[in-house]
Amino acid sequence: MFRFRLQHVLEIRERLERIKQKDYSLALLEAQRMEHEIAARKVDIRRSGDQMDALRQSSPSAFPLQLHVNYRQRLDGEIGRLGESLNEYQQVLEARRRELVEARRARRTMEILRDKAQARYEQRLSRRERADMDEVAANYHTFKA
Repeated sequence: MFRFRLQHVLEIRERLERIKQKDYSLALLEAQRMEHEIAARKVDIRRSGDQMDALRQSSPSAFPLQLHVNYRQRLDGEIGRLGESLNEYQQVLEARRRELVEARRARRTMEILRDKAQARYEQRLSRRERADMDEVAANYHTFKA
């Protein structure tokens, strides 16, 4: 029966890969959340612009326009801050991706070693079986004659 002597190491590397995958997934979700917030702010700007256009046609007052300008500036500022945060977080995301790739590479290396060891084991077993069958055949022909 085949036993890989580094099976414990392989299991540890598989667990580490799962942990790195989870970390990367969480980081990716956070980046997507930031992108969603930026998109939501842009939608709010567009929606308020449409409402301002409708209000301008019905009311000649400048006060709603000033409120809209202030609201738009606040949203633009939030978009800028979120964009900066997202750019900084992209570096974290890239670092986690590299860690995941390295963990996968380490696991794959162990799997390749396991596969080679198993192939050598099966080759030895096959040689042993062939030798036994040759011996049986030789004994059969010796005693038959």
